[in-house]
Amino acid sequence: MYPDSETRELDVALLDWLRQAPAGFVRLAPTRSASYGLDAARAEALASRFEELAMALFHYQYERVPTYRQFAQLLGRTPSSIRRAAEVPPLPVAALRRTRVATFPPESERASFRTSGTTGDPGVLHLDSLDLYDVSLERAFEHHVMPDTDRIVMVLLVSPPHESPHSSLGYMLERLRRRWGAPRSATFMRGEQLQWEELRRALEESVAAGEPVCLLGTAFAFVQLLDAAADSAWSVRLPGASRLFETGGYKGRSRALDRKTLYAKLNEALGIPVTHMVSEYGMTELGSQYYTLTLRAALRNEAIPPVESWSAPFWLRPRLMDSESGVCTEAATASAPGLLTHHDLANRGSVAHWLCSDLGAPAPPSFQLLGRAPRADLRGCGLVHERSDAV
Repeated sequence: MYPDSETRELDVALLDWLRQAPAGFVRLAPTRSASYGLDAARAEALASRFEELAMALFHYQYERVPTYRQFAQLLGRTPSSIRRAAEVPPLPVAALRRTRVATFPPESERASFRTSGTTGDPGVLHLDSLDLYDVSLERAFEHHVMPDTDRIVMVLLVSPPHESPHSSLGYMLERLRRRWGAPRSATFMRGEQLQWEELRRALEESVAAGEPVCLLGTAFAFVQLLDAAADSAWSVRLPGASRLFETGGYKGRSRALDRKTLYAKLNEALGIPVTHMVSEYGMTELGSQYYTLTLRAALRNEAIPPVESWSAPFWLRPRLMDSESGVCTEAATASAPGLLTHHDLANRGSVAHWLCSDLGAPAPPSFQLLGRAPRADLRGCGLVHERSDAV
C-alpha cells in the first residue's frame, strides 16, 4: 500500500493522533484548552505532539512537493530555518489551479476532488489514500452532529457519487450515510435538482413512523427545499431528535439567505429547532472541517453563544494572516481580522497548511468567519501571493 517506509511511518503516526486527539470543542470557553475540556498537563502534551507532527509533515512535504519547496524557499522558510508549526508557510489555494500539488506520483493516486472554481478555473486535490480523510471526517462529525445516537434516517440533498465522482462533498455525505444511515436513508438530488415529490414522501413517512431524520446538504439545496415547500403550501413537524447539517455553498446558483433567515425558514417548514441545526465550514483542499456547537449545547441545556465561533478538531489549527506582513497568528489570539489559513494534519498527500481567500476575525477560542476577502486585501498579502505566482 505504501510506496516507502517514511510515508508508512508518518501515516501510522498521524492516524494514531487523529484517533486519540479531541475531535472538537465540548463547549465555548475563553481558552482552547478549556474549550476542549483539557487539564493543563493534557493540553500541553497534545500541543507538543501537534508541533512534532506538524514539523515532521512540513519536512516530508517540502521534500516531495516541488511547487511547495520552491514557494517555501522563496519565502526563506525551509526545514532548517523554522522552529514552530506557526512558521510553516501556508500555500495559497490558487496553486491547485496552476499545478499538481501532491507528495506522490500520478500512478499512486486513489481519488481526486475538484474545487468549485467560483474564483477561476477549478483546482484538483490529489489523494493517494483516504484513511486520514475518513478518520478525520467521521470523528468530527460524530462529535458535533451525532453525539447522542448511532443510527438515524439520513436524507442527503446532494447529487449521488456516480453523478459527481470528483465532489468532495458528495464523497463525504455518502461516507456518512454508510456509517450512520438507518434503513430508508437516501439521496434526493439528481443533476443538482431536488427531487421534491420523493423527498416529501420520505419525510412524511418518517413522521408517520416516528423516526427522527438528519437532513444533510448545502445552503443552495435547502433553499430549493424551501421554495418547493412554499410552492406546494407544505410543511411538516419532523420527529423529536431530528437534526440538520448545512455545509454552506450558494455558488451563485440560487437566491442567497443569511444563515439566521435560512434556519428560521427551515424551522417553519420542517419543525426542526434551530438549536438542532449544525453548520459546517470546510474546503475541498482540507481533510478536516469546522462545525458549530449548537446541537451539543442544546443537548447539554447550555445557551448558544451569541457570536459564532467555529469548533475544530485538535489536529486542525486556524490562523489569521496579517495582509501586510504575512505573519500568521493563532486565530483566537490575533489582534485583528485577517486572511484565514488552515493547518490541517489530516493533509498528508498535499500540503498541511493552506491560505484561503476568506477573512476571519478573532472569536476566542476560535474565529468568526467574515466572508470573502476584498481583492484589496488579497493584493495586500503581497509577499505570499507574489511568491506563489513566481512558482
